[in-house]
Amino acid sequence: MTMNDEKHFTLEELSALTSLSRRTIRFYMQIGIVPRPEGANRGAYYLVSHLDRLLEIRKWQNAGISLNRIRELLDNSAGAADIPARRRSTGDISVKSHIFLRPGAELVIDPAEAGFTPEEVRELTQGIMRCFDQIKQNQNQPVIDNTPNGEQSDEERSEE
Repeated sequence: MTMNDEKHFTLEELSALTSLSRRTIRFYMQIGIVPRPEGANRGAYYLVSHLDRLLEIRKWQNAGISLNRIRELLDNSAGAADIPARRRSTGDISVKSHIFLRPGAELVIDPAEAGFTPEEVRELTQGIMRCFDQIKQNQNQPVIDNTPNGEQSDEERSEE
C-alpha cells in the first residue's frame, strides 16, 4: 500500500470511530496532542495514525490520566503499555486512603499509585484485619512445653 492508498477519514468518520466529538478532536489538535489533518479546508482528511493517536488518548483518559500527563507521554514517545510514573513536583496533589484498622494502626494507601481497584483495597484491608485477629489469637493461647522433663527449650538456652 503506498501513501496515496492509505485509508483516509473525514472528521465525522474519525469522530464516529473514536466516540469523541468533533469539537474534542479539534481541541486536541489545538493543544498539540493530535497532529493537524492532511490537506486544507474542505479537502482536509485524517490518516490511520490520527485514529490510532485518538484511541490511545481516549484509553489513557479513561484510565484517569490528565491531558497534561498524556502530552508528556506523547512527547516522550512512551508506549501505551508502558506508562512511566510521573515525577512528583511541588504542589502536586495526591489522594490517599487512610483506613482505620485498630487504635494505633492505620493503613495509608494511594490506590492509583499502587494500581489497586476499590475492591482490591477492600480485600487487602480484610486480609490485614484477619492477620491482626490471628496475631491476637496466638497471643491468648498458652505456650505448651513439648520438651522432655529436665531439658531446656531453645528459648531458655538463648536466655542464658
